[in-house]
Amino acid sequence: MIRIKTFGIMPRYFNLLFLFLFISCVSNKNKLAENNYFNENYFYNDSLKVGIDFDKNIQFREVSLDKKKKFKQLLKSNKLSSKDLFLVADSKENGIEMCFFYQNVQPLSVNSYSAKIVVSDTVNNIFFFEKQKGKRKVSGMVKTNSSKNNNSSTFVTYLLNKINIDSLNTRKMSFPAIFINNFPNVHPNPFYASKKLATAPLKSEGENDAKFQFLSTVNSFMSNNKTYDSLIVGYEKQRNEKFNSLIVDLSSKEDVYKDNAVFDKLSVIAKENRVIMLNEDHYYPKHRLFAMELLETLKVNGYNYLSLEGFNISEENELTPNYHNGLYTSEPYFSHFIRKAIALGFTVLGHENFDKGIEREIGQAKNILKILKKDPNAKIFVYVGHNHIEKANSEKKRMAEYFKELSGINPITINQTAICADTKQELILVPRVYLNDTTKIKSSADYFLVNNLKPSLKIIYPNVIFKKTIIKDAKFSDYKNKEVLVEIVDFKEFDLMTNLAIPIQSFLMIPIRKEINFELPVGKYHVFVKTDDNKTIYEDDIIVN
Repeated sequence: MIRIKTFGIMPRYFNLLFLFLFISCVSNKNKLAENNYFNENYFYNDSLKVGIDFDKNIQFREVSLDKKKKFKQLLKSNKLSSKDLFLVADSKENGIEMCFFYQNVQPLSVNSYSAKIVVSDTVNNIFFFEKQKGKRKVSGMVKTNSSKNNNSSTFVTYLLNKINIDSLNTRKMSFPAIFINNFPNVHPNPFYASKKLATAPLKSEGENDAKFQFLSTVNSFMSNNKTYDSLIVGYEKQRNEKFNSLIVDLSSKEDVYKDNAVFDKLSVIAKENRVIMLNEDHYYPKHRLFAMELLETLKVNGYNYLSLEGFNISEENELTPNYHNGLYTSEPYFSHFIRKAIALGFTVLGHENFDKGIEREIGQAKNILKILKKDPNAKIFVYVGHNHIEKANSEKKRMAEYFKELSGINPITINQTAICADTKQELILVPRVYLNDTTKIKSSADYFLVNNLKPSLKIIYPNVIFKKTIIKDAKFSDYKNKEVLVEIVDFKEFDLMTNLAIPIQSFLMIPIRKEINFELPVGKYHVFVKTDDNKTIYEDDIIVN
């Protein structure tokens, strides 16, 4: 129950205090705020175990207080210190200013709970409230603008109910929720999203958990990236140890194919089959690079359709990859894969199932089948993630198995996610016959690919001259010991789609004095430089000649 208590002498005190809080701030950040974390409008402090589910349009401000003696006395009269302040926020649109204090106090009982509005000054629209659970106590002060907010008391009661002590709203604070909120589908900043995921006050659940998957995915969008490298090294370590000796032994087999011989073998397979399915790990640009290099081999053997998981045909421009095509296709090397497919004359389609009334795997299979029904002579390259290529799975029937049943076509499946091995060769293709031992591998794929390609822009533009390029800006000197994200966008695509255009390259770099230098093919580009706190500190067109 909320108890309301009004004191006639309080309005002047609160006017002075709010003047102090919201006008007289200085840069002495409070220690209690060090663990403040914001996921859009949801606030959580893990050390205090306090969460607040704010409404939309909230701005979080620097947490600081002036140290003037006259204000110290005012805080002391309410048993609050400037050291107790942990959060300052406002909503200019609604004319609301808020600040919150935290204290550990003596509880009335172990599980005691109370929530009360202590001051309700409706004349000056100033409110003071307290919420306590056990020894944890949150005090809050709210000042509202009556011309913008006609129901101040209701808002304060609503806000009081939105404060949670010793509990976390997992719907608002989870790795998927953080990723969705901080990686929008229009010109996202993966550097910022990475920081938000890495610093989230959430515990990892184990190897290859949600945190790893989202962190690996978002960091795969940026090259020259130590965070990504460390994540992938750990991810591959156990599988390298498991498969290194086996792959070395198999390399001497005549029907185990290496490097260019991989494409020769797949050319024979493509000539004799109508559907080839290749999978990927969603955080491996090198998997997209292999798929891109395979396109020419498939094209000369009559393949004319590329069907992608998670791909949306956008209304903006169907012939140019853009952020509205989907999450995975927003990675630079995936967009290069799509660009080359379009240039070679492939019809690029998506087979993702968006019908909630149909199970995802069978929905995907039916969408691929639509291509064959529309074009009986179609030859289709199907590109998917992980287990969708399985034609026999004891745990769950997958897309490839459904497709085989529905179409009567036995697709050739290639798995490039199951095996990691340290090899001198960039590519090794192993037939299924050598991997029938299910203790080593569970996939039912027809072939397994060891992929050690190293993504490089020079592979994408093999016959183009690269030149050193320098961009200069005074702001770069503020980041002389800190990485920034550099995004290079083809000027023609940027001119066509502006912020929907996907960079041809994104990389991390530490500026040298006021300069950032890199190599690019001769041409015209639009360049962005961004920070991990989501600021764009540079944007301009450049010409490399």
